Amino acid sequence: MQNISLHIYGSQSFYKIISDLNIFKKVYLGKNLVFESDSIAIVFVNSLSSHHLSSFYRLKLPIIFILDNKEKKKINLNNFSLSLKTPIDVQNFIEISKILISKFNYLKASQVFIKNYILNSNDRFLQKEKKKTKLTEMEVKLILFIKNFNGTTKEQILENVWKKKSNLDSHAFETCLHRLRKKIKANYGDDMFINFKNDKYYLS
Repeated sequence: MQNISLHIYGSQSFYKIISDLNIFKKVYLGKNLVFESDSIAIVFVNSLSSHHLSSFYRLKLPIIFILDNKEKKKINLNNFSLSLKTPIDVQNFIEISKILISKFNYLKASQVFIKNYILNSNDRFLQKEKKKTKLTEMEVKLILFIKNFNGTTKEQILENVWKKKSNLDSHAFETCLHRLRKKIKANYGDDMFINFKNDKYYLS
């Protein structure tokens, strides 16, 4: 049995088929939008109104949108969702569900929310709305350290991020900080992402 729960919207027949197979941990039909861990929403697009469908687009949860073969409705997909067309091969569906859960857990673990930004520490980019900015490994480490110890000194950064305190490392830190601020200012018009106050650095 797969350690995955399904929340099925828009198809009682599919709910019955999947329930009878007893291959998933739990299967729900038309439950509210509250999910336990390792859950996937299965949404049958042609059975729902546009208003009901739009409520799923705001969810940052694993979603599989099911469309009829001739369905032409546009679906808004994100990193946590995908679409399939009928007819559905059950074995293929199981494998896709496992992959989607794994991808979701990987992305969730790598995402850090900072103000209006999302920092992806695995793929090393900063995102605000739909705009992404590629970061270096040291830029990611610097942001994460300042976030975790908001109000940290240059000496603490050198010791914990650069692991040294030499003049060479001090120059490397200053250069990294300057380039990071320049990127964020250029891409988002934000020159207050990292602040320096009373000899300490803050994300504010």
